[in-house]
Amino acid sequence: MLVKIKNLIIYLLGIFIVLNIFLAIVWPIITDFRIKSKTFYSDEILKLIGISSIDQTDFYKEMWINRKYEHIQFVGQYEKTENDQKYLNIDIKNGRKIKNNKLCEKNFIFYGASHTFGYNVKDDQTIASQFKTILDKKFKNYCVYNFGSGSFFSTQETIFFMTHLLKDKIKKKDFIFFLDGLTEAGNKKTKVNIIVDSSYEYSNLKYWEKYYYSIPLLWESLPITQLYNRYLQKNRSDNLNIKDKKEFNKKEILDVFQKNILIRKAICLELEISCYTFLQPFPTMSGIYDSNKIENSEYAVQREKYKSFKEINHLIDLSKTLEGMKELSYVDDWHYSPKASNLIAKKIYSIISKDL
Repeated sequence: MLVKIKNLIIYLLGIFIVLNIFLAIVWPIITDFRIKSKTFYSDEILKLIGISSIDQTDFYKEMWINRKYEHIQFVGQYEKTENDQKYLNIDIKNGRKIKNNKLCEKNFIFYGASHTFGYNVKDDQTIASQFKTILDKKFKNYCVYNFGSGSFFSTQETIFFMTHLLKDKIKKKDFIFFLDGLTEAGNKKTKVNIIVDSSYEYSNLKYWEKYYYSIPLLWESLPITQLYNRYLQKNRSDNLNIKDKKEFNKKEILDVFQKNILIRKAICLELEISCYTFLQPFPTMSGIYDSNKIENSEYAVQREKYKSFKEINHLIDLSKTLEGMKELSYVDDWHYSPKASNLIAKKIYSIISKDL
């Protein structure tokens, strides 16, 4: 009997190992096939971005599949360096690609979240890149940098700005632009903080307790576990009631946001740098949007947040910048179209041009 049980255990273990190996080999092949056969953008969006239906797969891969994150000390996560792609190029030293001059008499640096980075648009269609095009009409030796990143909020941006100061990337008389609002959530943890917190648990374990950390990590890494978790995640998403209203801590969000603006203002005043914090245009409140895609409970919360930001001092409101647009202002449910980015860039230039 014991031999039969032993053989059964070995047999099941063998099947389990073979199944995980099989999934590890087949999963990326199936995923790649599904991506190639799928339509990611409507004809209207493709026209706004300026890519063909044939090229949309490569565009999507660069924007969502190939785009990874790396760690920056003190700041958190940042898009991983990619320098040889067709649509999206970035490096840690210069941010997302902008055609700059070799001689930089003055720098204009943008900080913000994915809207500033420019998700779902090409390198030359971001707000910062189009701002550079506007500058070039009068100032050939001015350089522009785009250090927006996915999920960034005012605290991360302020720290990122400070690290650039410490590394002498920012000089006296430079211009700093923060585009904020949509991602503000008070004292929320960054993606890196969550990972680091978990890692520190391992360092606190005794030598003979290390398996408490390693075994669950190994289990989570198995293809069959990941497949099951993806199924559960999809099932939860399908059953999510979008009418359920999420709450937000208004006092904390306003307090953190205001303090970050005041910190920036104090530093810039002392170091003779021109700094501006802009309240970015909000989906469902500014510009033309597809209500079928983005009219849900999350945006009800965003509208409440936006109204509360009227209480913030030293914040320049760009919410009316997209008024008068005749085409979609957003390429998805969240991010600006090339035309909307151009209007935002023009508005920023008109605000700061007197100080150049």
